[in-house]
Amino acid sequence: MPEFFSSSRVFSSLTLGLALLAPFVASAAATGNTVTPVVLTERGSGRASAYQEQGKIITFGEKTHVVWLDAEADGFHVRGRTLDRVTGQWSPIVLIGEAQDNHGGPSLTVDSQGYLHIVYYPHHEPCRYRRSTRPNDLSAWEPEIQFGEGITYPSMICSPDDTLVLTARHAYYLPGSGDATRIDQELWKKPKNGDWRRESIVMTSRVNGYAQLPAALAWGKDGRTIHLSTRIYEKTIAGVERQTLAYMVSADAGITWAKSDGTLVPLPATADTMDIIAGDVSGLRPGLASGPLGVDAQGNPHVLYSAAIGKQTRLYLATPVVGLGWTRRDLSAYLPESIKGWNVTLGMGGGFTFSETGRATLVAVAVNVPLEERTPLKEWAHPTCEIVRLWSDDGMKTFQSEILAPVNAQQTHWLPNLEHPTGHNRVPKEPGIIYTVGGAGGGLKDLDLKNQVWWKPAN
Repeated sequence: MPEFFSSSRVFSSLTLGLALLAPFVASAAATGNTVTPVVLTERGSGRASAYQEQGKIITFGEKTHVVWLDAEADGFHVRGRTLDRVTGQWSPIVLIGEAQDNHGGPSLTVDSQGYLHIVYYPHHEPCRYRRSTRPNDLSAWEPEIQFGEGITYPSMICSPDDTLVLTARHAYYLPGSGDATRIDQELWKKPKNGDWRRESIVMTSRVNGYAQLPAALAWGKDGRTIHLSTRIYEKTIAGVERQTLAYMVSADAGITWAKSDGTLVPLPATADTMDIIAGDVSGLRPGLASGPLGVDAQGNPHVLYSAAIGKQTRLYLATPVVGLGWTRRDLSAYLPESIKGWNVTLGMGGGFTFSETGRATLVAVAVNVPLEERTPLKEWAHPTCEIVRLWSDDGMKTFQSEILAPVNAQQTHWLPNLEHPTGHNRVPKEPGIIYTVGGAGGGLKDLDLKNQVWWKPAN
């Protein structure tokens, strides 16, 4: 579902006025003043900011770095810009590398010294990796390195000792057929100054056929514990569909895994062996959807997800409680009145993060599709899509919420990606949010859609 480039050319094709359009000022967000959206690009692909498990926003020191996927007549390009949080100025656009199609968008992280690390490109191909040549600087990169095979959706975090940890889907297909024999989620590591190596198959599908096993990763407070949540979608060759929202945790940086109650999970894990949060065997998509999980200051994991209940999709927050398993909270009561009754979904992007201040921030997509028209195909990139943001400063006892302005029923606002901790980035009180403004296109390789990517942490 979801060629080679090695130079570090800097592109400033947008006019200076557009590049500096209403720059973000931290004090304005902190006081609740309106922050006009910053247009980062006008060349976005149909999935410019998609795949919320992938970190696309990194704050380190006084800079925030943002990456996305453009699509022009000559192909797909991974690009980025940097916000100087002192001056409020955005850098020119930087070209980092090329992507195979609209599934090849980037995942960004930073190490303890401030060097940026990025993976991108593949849709069932080797992954591309680069490291910045200077700390906390997006403008220049070391030569590209390729690793793996058959990889899609790489997502990366960085450990306290600067080991990179990455998960990615690996599909195995029957020769001459579009049918998969199995689909795995692999775990890779790259020690500091070392090479990429595959450590394990962390998850695998239970069926012959198509599967999605996206892994959202989050560090525990000890720097050794990795929390993993996933929304597994499996479709057999015969067409039977299953969806499962699941979780597991590793206390030794990804070597062994267990359920939230400590029960060991043998690798590769499956939807039968993991800690099950929710299941949907109806076969109706979008059904379940999830994004990055959050880990609070006490080390407790929280999983944000959306689920279709009847003909409405609602937003839920799941948390494990000792002796009770996973509890579920319906967040509908905290949504703005203007969208009560809308479908609120993570199937079109979203996120969950804890700032260093302890603030919890959630983002999702609200879409107002009449019940008689509601199908996954019609909801995808529907013009009524808007970005909903929720936040809590009282330990998630209560939430405040808003629809990010401007609201435009004729302009699709979707695929939000929220800054979340990947190891050494420090998430500010008002975490960065990017999202795509424009349509999906008709296929994986649609070029020159001229979508925008907006930056807007809050109203």
